[in-house]
Amino acid sequence: MRFAFPYHQNHSRDKYRLFVSFLAALLAVTCLVMASCVKAPEPVGPLPTADQVAWHQLETYAFIHIGLNTFSDMEWGYGDVPLDTFNPLHLDCEQWVQILKECGMKAVILTAKHHDGFCLWPTKTTEYSVKNSPWKDGQGDLVRELSESCRKHGLLFGLYLSPWDRNSQYYGQPEYQKIFHEQIKELTTQYGKLFEYWFDGANGGNGWYGGADTTRQIDPKSYYLYEDAAKMLRKNNKDIMIFGGTVPTIRWIGNEQGWAGQTNWAMYDEDKAKHYSEAQWGMEDAKQWLPGEVDVSIRPGWFYHPREDHQVRSVANLVRLYYQSVGRNANLLLNCPIDLHGRIPAEDSTRLIAWHDHLKEAFRDNKLRGVAVTASNLRSGDKKFAPNLSNDGKTKTYWAMADGVTSGYLFYRFSRPTRLNTLVLQEYIALGQRVKRFRIETETSPGVFEPVATSDSLTTIGYKRIIRFAPVETKSLRVTFEEARGPVCIAEIAAYLTPEVLEAPKIRRDESDKVHITSVTPDVLIEYAIEDAKTKHPKGWQRYKGPFTLSDDHATIRARVSTSTNKDRPETTKRLGFAASQIQTPSLGADDRKALLDGNGYTTVTLEAGQTSLELLFDDTRPIQKLIYTPSQQRDASGHVRSYSIYVDGQKVASGNFDNIQNNPIPQEVLLPAGTSGSRIRFVAEAIVGQGGRVTLGDLSIE
Repeated sequence: MRFAFPYHQNHSRDKYRLFVSFLAALLAVTCLVMASCVKAPEPVGPLPTADQVAWHQLETYAFIHIGLNTFSDMEWGYGDVPLDTFNPLHLDCEQWVQILKECGMKAVILTAKHHDGFCLWPTKTTEYSVKNSPWKDGQGDLVRELSESCRKHGLLFGLYLSPWDRNSQYYGQPEYQKIFHEQIKELTTQYGKLFEYWFDGANGGNGWYGGADTTRQIDPKSYYLYEDAAKMLRKNNKDIMIFGGTVPTIRWIGNEQGWAGQTNWAMYDEDKAKHYSEAQWGMEDAKQWLPGEVDVSIRPGWFYHPREDHQVRSVANLVRLYYQSVGRNANLLLNCPIDLHGRIPAEDSTRLIAWHDHLKEAFRDNKLRGVAVTASNLRSGDKKFAPNLSNDGKTKTYWAMADGVTSGYLFYRFSRPTRLNTLVLQEYIALGQRVKRFRIETETSPGVFEPVATSDSLTTIGYKRIIRFAPVETKSLRVTFEEARGPVCIAEIAAYLTPEVLEAPKIRRDESDKVHITSVTPDVLIEYAIEDAKTKHPKGWQRYKGPFTLSDDHATIRARVSTSTNKDRPETTKRLGFAASQIQTPSLGADDRKALLDGNGYTTVTLEAGQTSLELLFDDTRPIQKLIYTPSQQRDASGHVRSYSIYVDGQKVASGNFDNIQNNPIPQEVLLPAGTSGSRIRFVAEAIVGQGGRVTLGDLSIE
């Protein structure tokens, strides 16, 4: 039987369907409206300004030092070096800027005046400037040349003006305040836009002070009138960042060694600090956003010194600096001294470019880009704060937790097993720095997660945090935020398989005949082999597990390093002389004997005043082919042996000079006449570098 609905029933059904459709449409519109009205998480202060956020994004930029100190071979001049000393005949700012741009620098800060008071621009405030130097017949303006080169090549330009002036006769008096501020006015009005301005903390002390060799003391917080100076800076540079003084917008990280604390808050209150070293970590409860800047030089000194030509940081060292600065929520200001010719030295530029090339390749392939991601918590289900915004390659979008939630995780699932050893994390810092503690885990077997093996502390993140860990292959990655100052806001997480920069290891044998093999790269496999004396081939490679005793005379050791991500195996070969246990040093105490024979040029022996020779004794007569003298490798060491004589059993067998030993303090080999043998070797310093000083030795060895 077939039933038919009456007309009124059909009509009611249609009205019902229309009503349901209307409700569905209304609900959809309501959801859209509500979604569009979902608010971002409330800020957790203090907050960075837009200018500070932009500054964070620079990450790395260059410091430039050149001046009278360059030519007087000093670090802190007294203000008494004659002006005709400054004459870099081949100064080329274009060369500087092109190299710095090629190595990835975003900006340059020039030391326009250091503590000696010498000005690199033709200032009206003092005669102690380039205008009275022979460089370009007094017509040069280094500040202008560099600022124009920076603008030409798209680099930001900044300046360092030391408040201290060891040349000015007015320093410490009200007259100098006017001079100092007039210098700021000149620099901020004549050379275009400045992105950063540096005030140095050094102040007051001995100096030339206009011809009077005296000491001047001031109160740096009040004397320099920093508040007025800052107003002057911002008048023509509204977004300028200020380092130092009493109204900074960025902070010194608290050391000049190239690292920030692994826990590093971008917040800091200088008035609360009991010691400046606290700046290495920042303060969670501070009231001011004052991010850290790491300043360090590519050489031991800030100014160029020929004696440091062999001490340019290695590529591996520079890479480590990047991880310990930018990778710890700080910016890296890397100093590049200009040499006597007015150029960045070739060795320095080679290292800088290789450093940049390595980092570019290391962070080229983000393994997390576009990978499926879920989260433990969604903010109102809104796509505006969805988990996939954490790996979209954009730092202006972010995943956010719901209000009141301060812990949770992001879970990334790879389409196939993927090998990783580095994670880069970034918070959305416009809303504040929040993360206090987090955890990184990989799936080692289905459903089983294990933390990655890392020596890095998993605490703060901030603008950028780079965590390196032992390589692991996994199909999934989980990042858990365990504690935070508010709902977590993650701008970006990226994962990489970064290669290690490998350098040949160093080999030394100490005073107790123990052989030490070291690498600048952590967590590497070190292997060594002892050469067969006849075949010159290694007897067999062994894994180096720690110092081992080798008392053989004239042994040759090979050592090589590798990692799971780099199989290049760079190798070092070192020929050892007589074992130190066979050598007696009757004129030295135990500590000095150790320093002399430990194979380490940084441990130094200084002879007594008036003592110019040192004896080394054997129990019996032995053939002697060579003596190797290593000058002290300590920074600014004095007392290097410049000319020498060598006696064997009372007979003079060699003499000569170590040319340029001060500027190039590398190991010096002296070959003795063929057939030389004996048991008593006397090394005599006929002349040393520096008058009236004492003889210093880093190391002595005999072959």
